[in-house]
Amino acid sequence: MTGAQDDRGGDAPTTGEDAMTAATRMRSVLRPVATHGKSIAHWALVLAALGYLAWQSPDLLRSAAEAGDALAGLSWTWTGVCALLALGALAVYGELHRRLLVVAGAPVGVVPMQAITFAENAISSTVPVVGGAGSMAYSIARLRRRGVDATLASWSVVLPGALSTIVLIVLAMVAAGAAGWLPVWLAVVLGLAVALGSALLWALLTRPAVLRRVLTGLLHVGRRIPWVCHHCRGAWTLDPGTVSDRLAARIGLLRPTAPQWLVLVALAVVSWGFDYLALSAAATAVGIPVEWGPLALGFLAVQASIALQILPGGAGLAEAGLLGTLVAAGVGAGPAAATVLVYRIITWLGLSVIGWIVYAVQIHTGPTHRHRHAPELAPHAA
Repeated sequence: MTGAQDDRGGDAPTTGEDAMTAATRMRSVLRPVATHGKSIAHWALVLAALGYLAWQSPDLLRSAAEAGDALAGLSWTWTGVCALLALGALAVYGELHRRLLVVAGAPVGVVPMQAITFAENAISSTVPVVGGAGSMAYSIARLRRRGVDATLASWSVVLPGALSTIVLIVLAMVAAGAAGWLPVWLAVVLGLAVALGSALLWALLTRPAVLRRVLTGLLHVGRRIPWVCHHCRGAWTLDPGTVSDRLAARIGLLRPTAPQWLVLVALAVVSWGFDYLALSAAATAVGIPVEWGPLALGFLAVQASIALQILPGGAGLAEAGLLGTLVAAGVGAGPAAATVLVYRIITWLGLSVIGWIVYAVQIHTGPTHRHRHAPELAPHAA
């Protein structure tokens, strides 16, 4: 028997044939993953969120036990008011996002935008580790299904969060001055510094030359990301200057006028106002008299915990911060725990459940999105 034959007298497979066989087997293994990749990703998100909520359930039950008799006299009327205000806060934020798209000439209907907002909030608030990035990716994907191009979709997802954060910081300075936590003059100076600094940063970033330079740098990074469309990555490599010019032109559409800025800022203020009033309604539902100052401090502690993203929705830190603030203000441990429980069940757990229901409906509905390659490919392909 020669080296070209195996023990059965047949031809031995060559190295090339082995490689082809292995590649065929690999494709057969990966084909179901590629075919059902989106479904797998959707269910992975859902299971991660359910697991996280299950993990947090003992803490919620412990808080309910600590609340004790304080929950026995709970006012369901004020609890309902708290729920309506929480829904209103998130809905107003969704309208803020929609108005930004209208400014850019990419209008999205009120109902689709609200659905995207509620589902985005659920992903961000309950999915561990990747919740923030996953919620942004989800919103961008849904907006693209609605005909918004990738550039505007991405930019419009980032801006509402940035604007809301800036508005909250300025409102915190106002509250600090009014409550006496800081000298009024210092609170005014800090608030103006944040507002003016943000305006200057926006003016700088939206300058065409600066924007093109930033986008060119992002393109150099993006072309190394393996799961980005390889055709588009090719265009980014061949002609990054033209691509960055096109992207800068698209982003340039999202430049609100002064009256539009006033509307956007007002929406952000109303959204935060509704959220704070939801906390106030939760305290009223429990029947504890708390002045607005300590309540505002507790509210800021909750928002800071959420922003840190150590755990989704600020779980643990948010409750501890709010509870500590209320107890320090002279509220009994039981009523304080009841207030925290009512507020967080509504604004975190309740809104998350609604968002996941919307998510479950959305993944089976809506227009189909087909990826469009970078226009710069055409001349190179020719």
